[in-house]
Amino acid sequence: MHSFDEWSALREVVVGRAEHYTEHDVDASWLLFYFENVAPVLSGGSANRRLVPVPPQLVDELNEDIAGLADALASCGVKVLRPAAPGKDVDIRSPHWDARATPPLNVRDQSIILGHTIVETAPHVRARLFENDLLKPIFYRYYSSGSNWLSMPRPALGAGSLDDAYFRRQGIDVSRATDAETAQSIDGLGLEMVFDGAQCMRLGRDVLVNVANRNHELALRWLRDNFPQLRFHVLDAMADNHIDSIVVPLRPGLMLLRSARYLPYLPKAMQSWEAIYPPPMSEPEPDYTDFGFIIPTASRYIDINVLSIDENTVVVNSHYPELIAVLEKRGFTVVPVRHRHRRLFGGGFHCFTLDTVRDGGCEDYLS
Repeated sequence: MHSFDEWSALREVVVGRAEHYTEHDVDASWLLFYFENVAPVLSGGSANRRLVPVPPQLVDELNEDIAGLADALASCGVKVLRPAAPGKDVDIRSPHWDARATPPLNVRDQSIILGHTIVETAPHVRARLFENDLLKPIFYRYYSSGSNWLSMPRPALGAGSLDDAYFRRQGIDVSRATDAETAQSIDGLGLEMVFDGAQCMRLGRDVLVNVANRNHELALRWLRDNFPQLRFHVLDAMADNHIDSIVVPLRPGLMLLRSARYLPYLPKAMQSWEAIYPPPMSEPEPDYTDFGFIIPTASRYIDINVLSIDENTVVVNSHYPELIAVLEKRGFTVVPVRHRHRRLFGGGFHCFTLDTVRDGGCEDYLS
């Protein structure tokens, strides 16, 4: 285990899988996580069921595209590891709630690699609480080889444990999430530590951390307490949670940034980096009319969610030729990989992967 940044030569990576992604469990925790993306779709009251089915054909095609990603990485000399496959649809239950489990697809979310340490983060979505069990065979292999392994305190995720302040500050009505709450509260608990690995970007000794609410503030304190050798730079509510469809460092001094309006959120030393702004996408959204009700969980900017193989080689969705052209013009070697249903499953290539071994070290890039 050795991974300090987002761009140095990639040697080993975990690639997620989506078998048994059969339904969205539209409970309060799911709604408060995906709210900005799904609220416009749900505002008409079209999805009043707790479980919204995901068409099997789309999951099959997603798995084909993920297999293409794994093959592309392997062809570039990267060792690809896969989580254990869920053998069935799984319903999970705590003393306070129940949920339909999510497969280990977006493996970036529930873990972050900080140097030689695996950090399991504190899930926001109840359906994802046991997702990392399917990565434990990989984590034990690294642990047996000498890596460290820490876990944030597991959240109970009872009613009232999630902070909706980010949305309320923007004047967004979150009553649908409140109305969907079926969990029991835990007396005296209040807001918990809740956090995803994709709220971070690693730059050697420096780590960017998006903090949008009290849940995240508690997690930031935990990170600082456990990693005093690292410098955590707060991005003050850059997004509701994840930032890897907003800013992706491509190499020291160069980043992919959604737009110039996000520059003030970055540390001063990073604001002087050169930014590549992604061009408009000409390809229209796929037509899912024949599949019934479809929920687009991912941002419409999800194709910024690229994965670097090294400082000059980037994996990009083949359905975004405009970005491919911009990067190639800048001298990058682009590895195009198909990701057809990019807005339906909450992630892109950065989300689908967890880079466990890269060549870079704990260097100063923002000093």
